[in-house]
Amino acid sequence: MQISDTTRDEAFRLFGKLVARSDPGRLEAWADLGLTMTQLRLLFLLRPADGLSAGAIADQLGVTPSTLTRIMDRLVRHDLVRRETDCNDRRLVRHHLTAEARRIIEEMERFGRARMDRILARLSPLELERVVLALRDLSAAFETAEVEEKTKEAVA
Repeated sequence: MQISDTTRDEAFRLFGKLVARSDPGRLEAWADLGLTMTQLRLLFLLRPADGLSAGAIADQLGVTPSTLTRIMDRLVRHDLVRRETDCNDRRLVRHHLTAEARRIIEEMERFGRARMDRILARLSPLELERVVLALRDLSAAFETAEVEEKTKEAVA
């Protein structure tokens, strides 16, 4: 089935509008911290995978090792990340979130979750189920596109 340009344009416009409106309070909180979006992504990346090496982080963020070093230096200076030498391989440096970074992330998530709960409560159960199904489809499309892009980069 072919998607019309009108439908594609509306999807693009609505998605952009939703992203811009989805959590302005949390975005303002991030701006108040003086951190870049990449630095914030790194903090959220480390939370479930505390102790990642610089190489693993750079790969996941799609940045060069030298760029990651600059990002990490700033986070260390802000006492949000600490570096530790791996006890099994002294050449390997592990990166860990500090208690302050964990507190900031939890506060941002709490704020964002409360706002989204208020918005989602305005939907009927059927509407919410449709939203979930559409978001699953969109998420799968993003993942497929990312895999294809990485495959193209690896071949090039």
